[in-house]
This record gives sequence, C-alpha cells and structure tokens, in this order.
Amino acid sequence: MDTKPLTAETICRSVWAVPSLARNSEGALDVAENAKLIKHIEQGGISTLLYGGNAIFYHLTLAEYRSALELISTTAADDTLVIPAIGPAFGTMLDQVDILLDFNFPNVMLLPQRDVVSSPGIASAVRKVAEKLGKPVVLYLKYDGTVSVEDAAALASDGVISAIKYAVVRKDYTQDDYLRSLTDQIDKSLILSGLGDQPAIVHMRDFGLGGFTTGCGCIFPQMSTDLLAAIHAEKWDEAEAIRERFLPLEQLRDSLGPISILHRATELAGIAQTGPIIPLLSEPAESVREEIAAALHQMK
Repeated sequence: MDTKPLTAETICRSVWAVPSLARNSEGALDVAENAKLIKHIEQGGISTLLYGGNAIFYHLTLAEYRSALELISTTAADDTLVIPAIGPAFGTMLDQVDILLDFNFPNVMLLPQRDVVSSPGIASAVRKVAEKLGKPVVLYLKYDGTVSVEDAAALASDGVISAIKYAVVRKDYTQDDYLRSLTDQIDKSLILSGLGDQPAIVHMRDFGLGGFTTGCGCIFPQMSTDLLAAIHAEKWDEAEAIRERFLPLEQLRDSLGPISILHRATELAGIAQTGPIIPLLSEPAESVREEIAAALHQMK
C-alpha cells in the first residue's frame, strides 16, 4: 500500500472507495474474498480505500481490528492508499491506536459519534489521538454542528487533521450553511464529499471540495472514476448523466440502509462473497434482495 502522507494532491487523484468487509459463512474475516473486492475496485481506476462505516469498523473486536489491518495493508496494491477508521468511543480509539502503531498506515479516520460528546471534547480527542499516533488524522463530520466550525478550523490550522470527510445529509445539497462556513475557513481541497456519488457534483462544483467518497463505486468503480474525471474537466452534463446511473442502488441505500444494502449488493453483483452482516446491523429481507438485484441490473 501507499504509505506517503496525505496531501491535497493525493486527495483529488482518486475517488475514495468505502468498501464492505467480506466474511466467511462463520462470520470470520475472509482474506480471499476481500482480495477479490479490493482488486475489483483497483481495476476500476480507484487507488484510495477507506475502511469505515461500510466495513462496519464500528463493531470490530480488538482482535478482529488487528486482523483487518493486516488483511487490508497486505492485500492492497503498492500504489493504493488505505485508510482505516478508529472509534467511535474514545477508549476504543486509544486501544486501536496501540495496534495501529505496529503498522504504517499514513492516516486513520475517526468514526463519528453523536451522543455523549461535545465539540470541544471531540476536538480534544482528535488532538490526543493524533499526538499518540504521531500523525494527523481524517475528521469525519456526519452530523450538523457536532463539531463547530471554529473547532474544525483550529484543528486544520494546527495540522492535527489532514482531511475532512463531510457527510451531513441535506434535502437540498446546494443549501448548506455549515459546509459553506467550513469552506470559508478551511482549505477546500482538504474536504471531501462523504455521501457517495449523488452530491459529488454539487459539493465539488458549488463548494469547491477536493474529492468524494463512494460506496456504490465499490461495485461500479469505473463509473465513479469517470464521474470524477468529468467533474475535473467541468463536463457537467456528462457528470450528471453518470450520477443518474447510480440512482437505482443509491435510492435503495438511502431508504433501506446504506451499509447493509451495499454489503449484500456487492455479493449479488458477483464481485465477492461478503458473508453475513454482523450485529448490530441485520440482513435485508428476501424481498429487498430482489430489489437490490433489480437495481444492479438497471445499472449495467
């Protein structure tokens, strides 16, 4: 894997794929099936992998966490940037950093938590984690105002964070005062659109963000790569046409659960056997599996 520090150039060079984590029928991590998925994503032109929510890093045991780090760090190509997540609890973060110190990941991302937190408290945790890790981290902003603009800007100014994954859901992505305030105070090239391919055009064109993450692009990586290229070239009609091709699966994820739908869609697309979904999440009903299969057929 690529171990060079994260910069604005490495942020924008590739879509950030956020893949599922494949397991065998007994629920253990499956090296071979994860390798299939990683290779599929890389062959579609994506060279950044972010293991967070879709991989259900929220619920890994510490033993599994080490195994997952070993798997993703040794399976990715030499020029693929791999970023694992930590958290969301502060104690879990510290225990996971102890494990991360045995690896050479250039960055980690803090998973977001909305309850039992405050903005100054999150900022303090970010600083303590970065200090213990010895490198800046990726801040994930998922909930409106959970981290204040002032606290986020101070973290960026002090070099404690290397990027922000911005994933606050809006009915109208052109109207976002929180994001506008963030981009007024923080280098826009260090902020990624974190909600998949759907708001990527608006976030990059109207707010100047440096890139975007993708879940559905783990199944259709070339489509996400083409979308990024069209945005960089300012070919907005072409970009919109590509974005619309993602709608069948994205709409299912929005309505029925982004993580579980992607997990099962990856398998139904024939890319890798992803295995059972671990608690605290649950398996989509058979009728939903049929909807997923139909959406995948539409997108081909």
